[in-house]
Amino acid sequence: MAVKDPHGAQIPSKCVDNRDGTYSCEYLPQEVGDYTVGITLQGANVAQAPYRVNIEENSKMASPFKSYAEGPGLEPGNKVTDPQHFTIHAILPNGQPKKTGGDLFEVTITDPNRAKIPVQCRDNGNGTWAVQYQPTDPGKYHVEVIQRNPGLPHLFDHIKNSPIDVLIDPGTVAANCIAYGPGLEPGVLDTEPAVFTIEARDKNGKRRTEGGDPFKVDIQGPTGPVPAHVVDKGDGTYEVTYHPNDAGRHDIAVTLEGKPIKGSTFRVDVQAGAFAGKSVIEHFTFVVKAHDKRGKPLTVGGAKLTADVTRPNGQKCTQTKVEDNKNGSYNVTFKSSESGNFKIATKIDGKDIVGSPFDQKFS
Repeated sequence: MAVKDPHGAQIPSKCVDNRDGTYSCEYLPQEVGDYTVGITLQGANVAQAPYRVNIEENSKMASPFKSYAEGPGLEPGNKVTDPQHFTIHAILPNGQPKKTGGDLFEVTITDPNRAKIPVQCRDNGNGTWAVQYQPTDPGKYHVEVIQRNPGLPHLFDHIKNSPIDVLIDPGTVAANCIAYGPGLEPGVLDTEPAVFTIEARDKNGKRRTEGGDPFKVDIQGPTGPVPAHVVDKGDGTYEVTYHPNDAGRHDIAVTLEGKPIKGSTFRVDVQAGAFAGKSVIEHFTFVVKAHDKRGKPLTVGGAKLTADVTRPNGQKCTQTKVEDNKNGSYNVTFKSSESGNFKIATKIDGKDIVGSPFDQKFS
């Protein structure tokens, strides 16, 4: 007897004489496909020989030709900083999912440097296998998933979608990310929005060129939390804007997935700024020009000029001052933070100047 496998290679077989006119023949197929079984007697083929035998898959075992792997750990865009996961699904020869474990699946993964990396492959006992691996460097990872023959473990076949090449992204490492800008520097005022930038960097300290990282900014001011608005610029940088509620110490914590970036927490001493809504005019000034009897402007000082300002409540402004500029002009200044109608009386030698007293409204 001579047996050839689907590739035409002869495989071991034996033929035992039973001494009763029958012969017991045996061979062990190592893979599915068409086998040729030749039987001769004294060099001549017996009737109907050689025989063509189609060897099918074991109906109780998963078929490597129909089983497959899927999951995020086999998809593009994963980061080198994250553990990767995927699932092997055992499928029977009839195309139905297998509901039990026990098959000999094996996973081998090589990194961009063609070095093998550790892989965890767990039989879930329900026809699926959970696979996990941790990338070490960015680049292309080569994933091979095979199923070994339980009778002849040195024989194996790749599952349906193996091998698979997976491109692993460098990823963002919180400890290497930085933040900078005026919103983190001295001179921040509580009357203006403060802005700073977060720059994402990978495990090698190189700036990322893509966005998508979930940075979180937590700001605690003197009287409580201060909202922060983070805008992903899509180029590896993130613009942060916050509006201080009060002057004083602000602690700014910047984290990525719970891990602080380099330099966090930042301390910013916010200063009180000028606020239009609370600012008032405190001093008012007007100029009196002295003329002689003919209406000609005088160019020397010395006139006995007085000024009285009456506030809207009828009381006089006690802080009214007259300054002689020594050139025929006089500055009159009074202080008040009120609004309303003021009456201003200006006199020379006790007599009202033209138009005095004046009515002036301040609002």
